[in-house]
Amino acid sequence: MANLRLCVNPVPCTGCLNCVVVCAQNRAGDHFPGASAISVLLDPFGGEHRHLYCRQCEKPSCAAACASGAISRNLVTGAMVIDETLCVRCGECVSACPFRAVFWRDDLDLPVKCDLCSGAPRCVAACRFGVIRFLSPDHPGFAFRGMPESEQDAQLGRGEG
Repeated sequence: MANLRLCVNPVPCTGCLNCVVVCAQNRAGDHFPGASAISVLLDPFGGEHRHLYCRQCEKPSCAAACASGAISRNLVTGAMVIDETLCVRCGECVSACPFRAVFWRDDLDLPVKCDLCSGAPRCVAACRFGVIRFLSPDHPGFAFRGMPESEQDAQLGRGEG
């Protein structure tokens, strides 16, 4: 399981934000988008929504920037996780992430990032259009943002055609 990663193909994304809501509910018990560890930047006119999510990097910039050592890899899930008891709330991890996937929660004064829901990411199950997948990097579909070639359809989920 430790080798699986979230993969996103934004093409079929409708912008429903189910992934954001289910993540917020899982993490904080409510639907407040600021509690989510995934974000979707909606493009209502162009339709190319952009997803901000943790890639669980092999050499994570967020962990390298963390002087307190609060970010480490969970050896079971492979996720980089934040130990809130070690976090000094400096925000360096937020600044260091090249994917803008570590978010600052003002209400908790803490950084938030994806922990892969202990190995069963709820955003994957919540996505009704197959935009978000949980795949191994050696999966044949991983190269195109995680979508198998047979499913790369720009019309899927758009209500067009």
